[in-house]
Amino acid sequence: MLSILILLPLLGAAVIGFLPFGITPKISRGIALTIASIAFLWTLVLASQFNLGEINQQFGEFIPWIDVLGLNYHIGIDGLSLPLLILNALLTGIAIYTSDTSIARHRLYYSLLLLLNAGVTGAFLSQDLLLFFLFYELELIPLYLLIAIWGGERRGYAATKFLIYTAVSGILVLASFLGLVWLSGSSSFSLDSLHTSSIPLATQIVLLLGILIGFGIKIPLVPLHTWLPDAHVEASTPISVLLAGVLLKLGTYGMLRFGMYLLPEAWTYLSPWLATWAVVSVLYGASCAIAQKDMKKW
Repeated sequence: MLSILILLPLLGAAVIGFLPFGITPKISRGIALTIASIAFLWTLVLASQFNLGEINQQFGEFIPWIDVLGLNYHIGIDGLSLPLLILNALLTGIAIYTSDTSIARHRLYYSLLLLLNAGVTGAFLSQDLLLFFLFYELELIPLYLLIAIWGGERRGYAATKFLIYTAVSGILVLASFLGLVWLSGSSSFSLDSLHTSSIPLATQIVLLLGILIGFGIKIPLVPLHTWLPDAHVEASTPISVLLAGVLLKLGTYGMLRFGMYLLPEAWTYLSPWLATWAVVSVLYGASCAIAQKDMKKW
């Protein structure tokens, strides 16, 4: 039931991008909007069957993949990921619907939007650390191209800055994930198989700092936020909506899903500092917003 949410936009992107005959922008938009609408309706079906009294993962799917790496196709949803899946599907449909009907290179544009949706959906569904990382990096590629090709005058600078910051975020997250699996003695990257209680607190704190900084770039928290104003200003309005409405939430989701869940002792130790960091970011952002005349910039 869950794989449909990943495969459907991938199929839609392939249909739009590789049809052997030419199609008009209106047809491309219609196909993409149909795919996004079906995905959104499917998330509502999942929500209607979701057991609110169950704290464990639901609708789980598990397929062994690469045993040598300990990588498995393991997905599922819970109360944290379900609302974000619905939001992602809804905003993707809105972004497609509000896009310019005469947009240049329309086949590539709508294919990238659907690929972005698939990457974010896969990240929210992943119950395997390495699988999450693959989807986390997958969404980087279409978003970079959407800003670099259809952005404003400084789109190249904004897209490159976004790419560099997000690449650093991915490196930190991957390094922390590898450390968690190695130090816990687990044979796979599955969330269910990781037991970090045996890891010394000092080491847990170091691993958690990597996760916090990595996902802090994605949120983004001050002073790791400087890529965001440029990306928002240069991105087209539909892409800016997805950036603010879904992609930034992926950072907070990663902190909670992997930081708080896997390293609760270190999280308890660092939580006052994290709360202070969050307050500073909110106050700084509010101050910048008050001073700005161009509200899209800040």
